[in-house]
Amino acid sequence: MTGKESREIGKSDRTPIQLFPLQRRLAAVMLADVVGYSRLMSHDEEGTHRRIAVYMREAIDPTIAEYGGRLVRSMGDSMLVEFGSALDAVRCGLDIQQRLADRQSDVQDNRVQLRIGINTGDIIVDNRDIYGHSVNITARLETLAPAGTVCVSQSIYDQTRGQPGLCFVDKGLHRVKNIDYPIRVFEAGYGMASTVSRRRIPRRYIAAIGAAFAVAIAAFGVYAAIYSGTNARENSIIVLPFRNIGGNADDEYFADAITDDLTTDLSRLPRAFVISSATALTYKGKVTDARTIGRDNGVRYVLEGTIRRSGGTAQVNVQLVDTATGAGIWAERFRYDSTSLADLEDSITGRIGASLRVSLQKPRKHDTVGTLAADRNPLDERLHAVAFFVGTPTPEKFLAARLHAEASVKGSPDSAESWSLLGRILIAEHLSFWNNAGPEHVNRADDAVKRALAIDPANAGAHMAAGNILHVRGDYAGALAAFDKVIELDPNFAIAYAQKSRELLYLGRPAEAAAAAEQAIRRSPNDPQIGFFYWVHGRASFFEGKYEEAADWLEKSVQFHSHHWYNRAYLISASALAGRQSAAAKHLAEFQQNFQQYTMQKIKQQYAVSEGARFSSSVAQAATEPLFRGLTMAGLQ
Repeated sequence: MTGKESREIGKSDRTPIQLFPLQRRLAAVMLADVVGYSRLMSHDEEGTHRRIAVYMREAIDPTIAEYGGRLVRSMGDSMLVEFGSALDAVRCGLDIQQRLADRQSDVQDNRVQLRIGINTGDIIVDNRDIYGHSVNITARLETLAPAGTVCVSQSIYDQTRGQPGLCFVDKGLHRVKNIDYPIRVFEAGYGMASTVSRRRIPRRYIAAIGAAFAVAIAAFGVYAAIYSGTNARENSIIVLPFRNIGGNADDEYFADAITDDLTTDLSRLPRAFVISSATALTYKGKVTDARTIGRDNGVRYVLEGTIRRSGGTAQVNVQLVDTATGAGIWAERFRYDSTSLADLEDSITGRIGASLRVSLQKPRKHDTVGTLAADRNPLDERLHAVAFFVGTPTPEKFLAARLHAEASVKGSPDSAESWSLLGRILIAEHLSFWNNAGPEHVNRADDAVKRALAIDPANAGAHMAAGNILHVRGDYAGALAAFDKVIELDPNFAIAYAQKSRELLYLGRPAEAAAAAEQAIRRSPNDPQIGFFYWVHGRASFFEGKYEEAADWLEKSVQFHSHHWYNRAYLISASALAGRQSAAAKHLAEFQQNFQQYTMQKIKQQYAVSEGARFSSSVAQAATEPLFRGLTMAGLQ
């Protein structure tokens, strides 16, 4: 065959390429990926493959079919699914996660977990796959989803928000690969926590939200009583931040304030061990497994819920979860229609007392007027102040909290709760050197505390503020007595133990100070003030001459409070005295880089002029000598 013939045959055999219009349609797209697939396969290749195949066949595929999804492709460690409905896609994703968690409730290690992303938009379709910008966004959402969760786009959120049983946590804007603009991400969940499927939630309603809380707390008390014979910590609980699902971001303060109030009320139960709301609020906006929370905080029970508010009406979902198993013990949905929170408090105290047959401490006075409606009445102002005051402190939050508290006492001058809160905020601003707080802040705080205690002598918050005022004025024995009173009224007031530790240190009782600091850490292990808790513990250990132990605690303190010179100075000294010379040298180098003005002479002057005057015992005063000796050993000039 000649070359010409070859060319002619090739030309005649060519088939023209036919171009068809691209098929497009709107669809919801779900992409799921196995977390740590390579690690799981390297650990047990055959076992992992078999488990995933079983989960696909028995849990995932039936769930997709139940919601009308079409499995576009599956690649062993991931799958792409198309839905005709955004709502079906979200519910399918949540149910898949729930069913996987249920099947592996007794699996401790190497659990098969999915990340799921869902988006809706225009897609390109052919016989084998789907493509397009919408699919790309779905892929980015999947990578942003924590293990075991479902993350959705703004478009999915807009189409499904307000649907019964669903709630969303706004995770903010994220810049992602190959997308020119930031995308807003929402983490989806059912109205109750993920440990209980939406299908298991009873739909009965009771008139008062207070009764809802009360029944939950009573359930906690009953179950705690059953187990209390086997473990001293079986009656321990954490109240997770109630989630605001009403769609109005301005109502976040209401959910936070209710969380804090409920934690305080639970602390009034005899023998109850309640984790501080300061630690609880660190879980705000996060979807975390109850078993993990129980393990991290050493508690047996988690109380959690959601709030949807409209004017003076609120709808609340509440459930109690056993952290040992992750199983829901009790769950209910309620409506609350009332003119004040007094009904809530009455129902809580009454129902708990009846259920546990115990005598509660004197209930709080119902002295704040106003309704639940956000009309800036005294009650609403107090709730705003509480929400700004709890959590991680900042000058701006303290200022906002003070302004709301001042408005609350102006409208309701007979409110012990509001006067107490104002006193705590004022003295906290002074101790933090924020918002131009000077001696006048201390005087105003003192006046607010006296007003609160005149109305309600059993107000723990007022005694807390009184202790700090006495400390500022140099009455350490009086401050210690005040903090002891706080703990007597509320044994779970974590910061009171830390402040008590500080006073014991000034009074020359370091062993007791260390024990008190441990109590603070135990009751609020993730507190925004945890660096202060570690500091007082480390300093107490230093005063006892336990330098290795002191160095360990002080190193933790520096991790959280790196902007203070004094915990770093004690860390350098403790490391040197404990024989950790390389650590001492490292800490000294960091200290000299960040606090150049603090020479040995400067530190000695500091303690001689201010700190030395604070110590009212020879034991405490003598503890400064090892500080200077350790700093000298480390090489500070």
